[in-house]
Amino acid sequence: MDETNTSEIDGRQLKSVKRAFEIVDYLRTESNATLSEISTALDLPISTAHIYLSTLVESGYVIKEDKEYHCSLRFLETGGELRDRMSLFQAAKGEVDDLQQEYGENANVGTIENGYMVQLYKSEHRDSIDDNAPLGCYLHLHQTATGKSILAQLPEDEVDRIIDLRGLPQSTASTIKSREELKQELEQIRERKYAMNNGEHFPGVRAVAVPIVPNNESVVGSISISGPLSRMGEDRIKEKLAPSLFNKRNIIELKLSQR
Repeated sequence: MDETNTSEIDGRQLKSVKRAFEIVDYLRTESNATLSEISTALDLPISTAHIYLSTLVESGYVIKEDKEYHCSLRFLETGGELRDRMSLFQAAKGEVDDLQQEYGENANVGTIENGYMVQLYKSEHRDSIDDNAPLGCYLHLHQTATGKSILAQLPEDEVDRIIDLRGLPQSTASTIKSREELKQELEQIRERKYAMNNGEHFPGVRAVAVPIVPNNESVVGSISISGPLSRMGEDRIKEKLAPSLFNKRNIIELKLSQR
């Protein structure tokens, strides 16, 4: 039976909806693709793939140009509206911009969702560098300073759940490799009050981050400063960057507590 003509439910998942998002994810990663390429990649009959794509084009979320399909900017509209409504983004954006301007390095704010660190906003300085992760990018928590600062605020059983769910994949030779190593570092982060990423997600880049915990309740995100290892020495981090992050964190938490 053609899966577009059935409402068969696999467990609690509607197969047609799941398949539509698989097509969207394929187009997102490939930038653009032809009908035959999509059909082959997702093991779909040409006729079935065409029905899905025609529906996505009609919805406005996929564009067809000549013989190729690609995701439309409707996703940017959707993601932008969602982010702009978030209290964390509203409270942190100006403070993150201030950090970038004061230190000449990139500054970021991220949050946790579904076991990942999601980058909400990046204030970029023309002379700095980082991992070039796009806005909205889902990153593994153990690979980034923002992610580790969030993990350090979570109960141990929640940390274990995230590790079980997402694993500890390696991006560089410096990435944390084991549960025990991660937990040791999280304890060090709790003691010094800030987290660092030493080339663990992208070689040659170091970042320092502090968590956002409004009203001393649950962690909602983290702010960070990142730049080349040559400029992100431990003395600069300890004496200047970390204190500034603490100050901005306090302002952001105060803003959030008044919402």
